[in-house]
Amino acid sequence: MVMQVPLACQVLGDLGADVIKIERPQGDITRGLDFEATRVGGMSSYYAAMGRNKRLLSLDLKNPVAKEILLRLVDKADVLLHNFRPGVMERLGLGYAELSARNPGLVYAAGFGFGETGPLADRPGQDMLAQAFSGMARGGLEENDPPHLTNSPIVDYGAAMSLVQGVLAALIERQTSGRGQVVSTCLYDVALAMQLCEIASESIYGTKTNWIKQSIFFKTFDGWVSVVMLFRDNPLGLMCNALGLPDISMRPELSTLSGQVEHLSVVKAHCEDAIAALTTEEVVRKLSEVDLLCMPVNEIADAIAQEQTAHNGIMWDVEVPGRGTVPLVGLPVRLSRTPPGVRIHPAPIGAANDEVLSSFGFSVEAIAEARGKKAFG
Repeated sequence: MVMQVPLACQVLGDLGADVIKIERPQGDITRGLDFEATRVGGMSSYYAAMGRNKRLLSLDLKNPVAKEILLRLVDKADVLLHNFRPGVMERLGLGYAELSARNPGLVYAAGFGFGETGPLADRPGQDMLAQAFSGMARGGLEENDPPHLTNSPIVDYGAAMSLVQGVLAALIERQTSGRGQVVSTCLYDVALAMQLCEIASESIYGTKTNWIKQSIFFKTFDGWVSVVMLFRDNPLGLMCNALGLPDISMRPELSTLSGQVEHLSVVKAHCEDAIAALTTEEVVRKLSEVDLLCMPVNEIADAIAQEQTAHNGIMWDVEVPGRGTVPLVGLPVRLSRTPPGVRIHPAPIGAANDEVLSSFGFSVEAIAEARGKKAFG
């Protein structure tokens, strides 16, 4: 849940919402996760990745003055999002029942680990745990293979986007009813939902879908290439033709796509020496000419440097304190008339305290009094 709600808030901010991030005085947990940033005394790269387009207000919610400030903000808010464990907001007196009584139109959104209720509700939510428990870490593996995690927090990302979808749907519905409602997601549900095809094959036919088994990584002279066997009747025949190799797809056991997938080691052994003698560019060109699905395997730095990356505009220039302007991943959604972009750059804890409170009608004296009573930590 470290990424789920902060990223959801950033996406809303990218789309134009006025997002006010309520941060504890010691800072968002992602501020301390980047060991290199800690070593050099800079801003966490992980915080910077999810810290744009938010006005930062530092509040110690255990302080009654800080809590009263938050309640005054809630009175005028459209949406509140939180990532506390189940029951924490209620214990703080900030549950949906209390806040909707003050603001009936409030959309109250939350991201959980395994659910708000149920036998696992109290378990800590984390992307890799969701991958493990949902079966995702066993996907595409043989029975005796060790589990495998996806390095990128894909479940967190999917959960954030799901939460944004729910918030926007609730706001659209409110235009008719005038009422807010509770919106929630959890990492576990999203991890299961991401496996919708695999679960369907289990439920309907009792079979395991293995997408990984239908692709091959080949070592080239200067790198790697990925070849996908899907969507072609005879990918082995196409590969043999492209590489000038004897066509072994006429063998009975290799005459069908399912047979080629079943004997993928034979396919790889037949082609790997020819591919190893060619550059990645040459392999991709030859295989593409016969309409095989293939692409180079890039490092992240290589992917960022691609011409297509620049053309798509997915990298945004973001000012990071102490590091200058750096390219960070933007929002992968395009709007022709109201394009998303960077309005507020990642900032230190509490950077907008005075600005936020004054915009909600707090006087200079009231802000000074709150500061004196340690509301900001």
